[in-house]
Amino acid sequence: MAPWARLAWSLVLRIEDVLVATILRSPSFHRGVRRIHRTVEDMRHGRDPTEPLRQGEATADPHRTTGFFKHFIDELRNQFRGGPANPPPAPPRK
Repeated sequence: MAPWARLAWSLVLRIEDVLVATILRSPSFHRGVRRIHRTVEDMRHGRDPTEPLRQGEATADPHRTTGFFKHFIDELRNQFRGGPANPPPAPPRK
């Protein structure tokens, strides 16, 4: 390998080391990993009954499914079926 290529490669490896060290020092990275780990463990083994409720869980409606993802899927279904995006309202009943 040419000396300049070896120098370039060692520079790339050094930059990678600095980036990894910076990410590993970041508290937000660790919070994200912790959140992902907790979600995976809850899916695999269920919630720990001794664990306290998380923020917003006590007041959250468990039957509420009107999130963005549900609306997005509904719109995709309507477009696939050829239906209108905003169907006309039903006539008033008398």
